[in-house]
Amino acid sequence: MGAVGISLEVEELGTRDLNVSHKSLVALMRRLGPGVLRFGGGSGDVAWWTSHDEPSPPWATRVITPSDLTTLRRLLDLTGWRTILAVNLGHFDPSRAADEVQVAERILGSRLIGFEIGNEPDKFSDPVVKLRPASYNVSSYLKEIATYSAAMRAVVPSLRLYGPDLSTRSSWLPAIISSKSSWFNTVTLHYYPTSYSIPKGSCKGTPAPTASELLSPQARERETAVLQTFVGAGEFAKREVRISETNTTSSCDYHGGPATSPVFASALWSLDWILRAASAGVAGLNFHGDVGRCAPDTFSPMCIPDNSTGARTEVASRPEYYGLLAARELEGGRFIPITISGQGPSDDFTAYATIHPHDVITLAIDNLATTGSGTFILKVSGYHRATGRRLSGRSLGATGGVTFGRASFDIAGAIRPVRTTIPMVQGVFRLRMAPSSAIIVTLQR
Repeated sequence: MGAVGISLEVEELGTRDLNVSHKSLVALMRRLGPGVLRFGGGSGDVAWWTSHDEPSPPWATRVITPSDLTTLRRLLDLTGWRTILAVNLGHFDPSRAADEVQVAERILGSRLIGFEIGNEPDKFSDPVVKLRPASYNVSSYLKEIATYSAAMRAVVPSLRLYGPDLSTRSSWLPAIISSKSSWFNTVTLHYYPTSYSIPKGSCKGTPAPTASELLSPQARERETAVLQTFVGAGEFAKREVRISETNTTSSCDYHGGPATSPVFASALWSLDWILRAASAGVAGLNFHGDVGRCAPDTFSPMCIPDNSTGARTEVASRPEYYGLLAARELEGGRFIPITISGQGPSDDFTAYATIHPHDVITLAIDNLATTGSGTFILKVSGYHRATGRRLSGRSLGATGGVTFGRASFDIAGAIRPVRTTIPMVQGVFRLRMAPSSAIIVTLQR
């Protein structure tokens, strides 16, 4: 399946946060992967690449150099992950992008799977972004992409492009996939199920979404509709599709939200969202965040906890990481149909199953209800052994105390989940699910 991935801001390449000296970061990535680490976000269009130590322009918020890519290569080699890198389109410079591509290809080698060109170009003309005039449209974008693609492929003919990396509610996708020139090897889109804004500059304040909204049947209906459109677009273009940036809540100028992001609800949501998308045909999802210090409300799956001393500490897992870890259990198999019977409101339960070599079946059941328990009966012909690992939290709003298989990560990034035997009674397995919980079941003959 290979669906679980992480997305980071390009600017993090220029920090110390991705260094292999962070032993817990290496451990957390190893446990979750091997996966795809994507570098993009808004900072990619205000970051300055140089391989010749030129002075950076006034607009640059971060300088990225070949030494940063060398540091990244060490992390990728140690964890087994691969990467997608974004080049700056916001400040138009095809020759600089070509230089970055050529250097990255040399340094990252087989760990590099492709490049993006810009981040959410459909929002370049927004008052908050201000990277293009109001007249900028999809036709303007396609002309720029043609220029960039030609310059980049001139130095790396085998270049793979991921794009167009549009925002959640973009209307540009039909025109791009209908273009006669197929610039992208993989079609990418961003998706956030909820949104809000804090009053800041051009951003107008709107109410923050709740955990109940994030886990609601209505949110899943919207997700399913987006997946149908997106996967259909990929089929039309004869390209694989990837949700290259996603998480709980998008905002005008902020990463995350207090009631949905650094809390247990994000773990239940991410487990369902990964499997919903992967079972629909999406090749992979990259959950966005920052490895740098954890802000109180941000949605990073793993990051460095902030502290009053300002000292650099180890990277820690946050609630959402446990949802990604649970979904990882279904990797390596192909999806198979599943029918659930039992007691409980069906709209609040989701289930997915994959079958692996030696006919091992892995099943994920997610109880997204906030009240009431449910009892499930599992009956699979020829299967007589079942074990389970539960994904649990004290409450939907809990920021700590999240466990998978009764275990949490320690400061060194180690975890020892426990598999619990599920007894077979009269030829069936019975599961009782508490509200706001999930379980990964492994079935063997």
